[in-house]
Amino acid sequence: MGDCGWLMVETARNFLIPDEAEELSKQYDFTYLDSLIYDKNVDTIWIQKKAECKLLDPQFRSFNRWNLALFKRELSGIRQKMSVRCIDELKGRGLFADNTLAEMTCVGEYLGLVKKRNKKKDKDNSYIFEYAIDTFDTGYVIDAERQGNHTRFINHSDQPNLLSRWLLIDNLPRIIFFTNRRVEKDEELTVDYGPYYWE
Repeated sequence: MGDCGWLMVETARNFLIPDEAEELSKQYDFTYLDSLIYDKNVDTIWIQKKAECKLLDPQFRSFNRWNLALFKRELSGIRQKMSVRCIDELKGRGLFADNTLAEMTCVGEYLGLVKKRNKKKDKDNSYIFEYAIDTFDTGYVIDAERQGNHTRFINHSDQPNLLSRWLLIDNLPRIIFFTNRRVEKDEELTVDYGPYYWE
């Protein structure tokens, strides 16, 4: 297909059918994941305990429950058709909607390797996303540089059509992307990376 070809991916939560996942991985040289993976040095028990404490806050518990209900269909396997396409030399590739998407449509979860943050080593890695519990910084990040899913192709925009939201599922933080307005067919899916990314 070549570097500037495009590949349609039909996502179901985070899953592609095996052939699509293999083709996407091969074409863009990364390992496709259908769930988060954790480095051996990540203390998931500590993270779950912190999450349990956060869920004691009735306001946060209600917010989390509401969002899980809102995105239940998408999180249980409703499919959205999207394409990874080459944009230009500066931006590289991006993720595009192949159908019109209604406001508040979940387009996927940010997946990769959960590992300890290393500011020195990670400073040039543009696939790092903070692994937090709401506003609580765990000291870990999700790294999708070498392994991830279709969401690793979402580019930055100052006027994005996606928002990201942290949810607790099984007392572990997960980050999902959803549309903040109607997205037209063939429109690029973008998110605001935030000020810390640009630092």
